[in-house]
Amino acid sequence: MKKYANSSLLCLAMLSLVACDKNEDVPNLRSDFQLYIDFWNPDGSHPEISFDETNTSDAIRIDFDKTFGGSAVGNSFTEVVIDNFRIIDNTNVNYEISNIRAYEYRDELNDWKEDVEFRMEYETIEDMAVVLVLDRSESLGEDFETIKQYATNFVTQIFAETDQLQVGVVDFADEVNMIPLTSNAGQVTDYIENLEQGRFTTLYEAVNRGVNALQEVEAEAKAIIIFTDGTDNNSNPEYSPQYLMEKIKNDDSKSKIISFTIGLEGKGGVDRSVLNTLTVNGGVATFPKSVNELQGVFENFSSGIANVYNLTYTRNRQPIPENTPVKLRFSIQTRRK
Repeated sequence: MKKYANSSLLCLAMLSLVACDKNEDVPNLRSDFQLYIDFWNPDGSHPEISFDETNTSDAIRIDFDKTFGGSAVGNSFTEVVIDNFRIIDNTNVNYEISNIRAYEYRDELNDWKEDVEFRMEYETIEDMAVVLVLDRSESLGEDFETIKQYATNFVTQIFAETDQLQVGVVDFADEVNMIPLTSNAGQVTDYIENLEQGRFTTLYEAVNRGVNALQEVEAEAKAIIIFTDGTDNNSNPEYSPQYLMEKIKNDDSKSKIISFTIGLEGKGGVDRSVLNTLTVNGGVATFPKSVNELQGVFENFSSGIANVYNLTYTRNRQPIPENTPVKLRFSIQTRRK
C-alpha cells in the first residue's frame, strides 16, 4: 500500500477542478470535497466516529451507516481507520486524493478552526478482489460482441492500475457460469472473449454467486460490478433483490463488498429500482441509454474501482463523551483520475 501524509495546499492550477460542497457557509477551494465526522472517546482508549451524511459532499462514497471504532496507539495517541473510501461524482468520474486538511468546530469561536496537531492520513489500497457479473442474454443482440470488448478493456485497465488484484467473472443467461478469482489477466480476458449468448436472465443467482466468491477471498478491498440490460426472469425465488442487498450490507467480514450496478436502458427492460437496491456500501448505480454511452461507463468504473483508500485519523487520548462529540471537517483536495 502507498501511504501519504498531509502536504501543503494544492497549487492554484487545481482551482479548475470543481467540487461543490453542500454547506455553503464553510470556506473551501473549488477542488475540495468535504467529509464531516463526529468523534468521541469516553475512556480515552476506544475512539469512535460516525458520519454526517447530510453535509458531506455527494461524491464521497462510504458506508454512512457504519460507526468506525479505533484503538489506543502507545501512551499518547489513538487512531481510527476508515476503509474503502472513494470519491466518485455523479458522472462517475473518479478523483485521486492530493491532500487532506483537518478542521474542528470550536463553540467559543462559533467557527471552524484548522487543526494542525491531529492528522488524517491516507493510503491507496493495492490488494483488491473484483467480480464482474456480466449479462449474456439474447436481448443484447448484436451489441453483445461490443459489450464483451468493453468488459475486456475494463479488466485490462484495472489490472494495469492495481498491484495486487484478483478478478473473477460471473456470466449469466439461462445458466450461471464463472471463472474463479484469479490474478492472471489473460485468463479473464480470454474467458470473456469466448462467452456466448443464451435465452434467459438469471440475474439474482449470478449476483449471489459473485457475492459468495468475494466473501470467501481475503483482500483489503472488494467490489462487485453488475451489468444487465433486463430484468431477472429465471432465478430461484429465494434470491430476491432484498435478500442480496442484506447479504452484502450485513457481511461482518473486515472488508465489506462495495457493489456497483450498470443498467443498459436501450432495450427498455431495465428495472432501475432493482439495480438501485443492489447498489450497496457506497457504490454507484448508472443507467447508460446506449451501447456508445456504456463504453464511457466501463472506462470510468475501471478508475473508480481501482482508486480506493484507507483513511487514518490520529488524535490524542483526551476523553470525549459520546453525547458531546467533537465535530470534525476534512477538506479533501483532489485531482481527477
